Amino acid sequence: MAVYQRRGAWWIDYYYQDRRHRQKIGSRKKDAEEALSRIKVQIAAGEFVPPDERKRNDRQRRDSMLFRDFAEKEFLPWSETEHAASHHQRLRSIFNAHLVPFFGDYRLDEITSRLVASYKTTRRRAVYTKGEGKRKRVHPVNAATVNRELCALKVMFKKAVEWDYIEDNPTLSVKVSKETPREVRLLEGDEIVRLIECLPDHLKALAACAVYAGLRRSELFHLRWCDINWKTGEIAVVSRQEHHTKNYTTRRIPMNDALQEMLRRHPHRLGSPYVFCNAQGEPYDNVRKALLTAATAAGIDGRVTLHPLRHAFCSHALMQGIDPRTVQKWMGHQDLKTTLKYAHVSPAHEREAIQRLRYDQIDRSFVEKTG
Repeated sequence: MAVYQRRGAWWIDYYYQDRRHRQKIGSRKKDAEEALSRIKVQIAAGEFVPPDERKRNDRQRRDSMLFRDFAEKEFLPWSETEHAASHHQRLRSIFNAHLVPFFGDYRLDEITSRLVASYKTTRRRAVYTKGEGKRKRVHPVNAATVNRELCALKVMFKKAVEWDYIEDNPTLSVKVSKETPREVRLLEGDEIVRLIECLPDHLKALAACAVYAGLRRSELFHLRWCDINWKTGEIAVVSRQEHHTKNYTTRRIPMNDALQEMLRRHPHRLGSPYVFCNAQGEPYDNVRKALLTAATAAGIDGRVTLHPLRHAFCSHALMQGIDPRTVQKWMGHQDLKTTLKYAHVSPAHEREAIQRLRYDQIDRSFVEKTG
């Protein structure tokens, strides 16, 4: 057994069962000496496995790995450490509810692009059944739902290739389906006022933070009293270790008088750091029912959730002449294009704007002739 250096790298040289083995260790002699010592101990204990045999065992193990085992033991644990908690939970739900039931008993190397395409077709033709008896509702699965599932599958197989479990990615040639975009319902100013008036007192400030500061749903639920700076009149959307923002960055948004007044009136829950929390001092996780009830009472048609309120903040800020770069900063968007996607113009704003389109000489001439 020996340690030697060759072309700037350290190697170990040893015999096992009358067969010579040479391994490249690295750039440090100490690492090579420690590696050789470990091999001596393993040989003495009868636990040593030669490198070529270990590689062969690894390949056999990988070739025989089922989809469900790879998803549960390799991919999802990786996702839990690399992705935001909310994103990881969505991935886990997709795998448990749809991908594992379909692909679970196939070996990774058995899954082909044809099988993936078959999954797409099967899901588009499938139906969900909710409730029982009179409450039973059936509806088709739309393209957007299948695309989210396909994207999750693509990420998993990309990692399987990177980690040498398979050589080819069967999802590369499978394309996502075209999606029909939803028609965006922009809330008008008077509708926002009526909606906030119809909300329970403990949720008025929450809605105000969405329509006057553009906070995301998770940012609203994790807002703390210490994030509100009354001296500077700003709200800090803080990215913390236990709950980070979407872009992992902290941003500050100035508060207007209306928002400050609603926050000052909002009750404090003693012992809880959160602004919007339940009786136990824990942050809210769902206010959908209260919003729908308030929207109905306010005479607002359509589905009202927290996201349309954030959407309204962005659109109305742009319509009132605030420059897009400032709105982008307040919204927490990395790309200005994302901000401009929210720049939907309300019908009332369009009617007012068209009246400003005038060609004075033509207009006067037309009025004189028809007058």
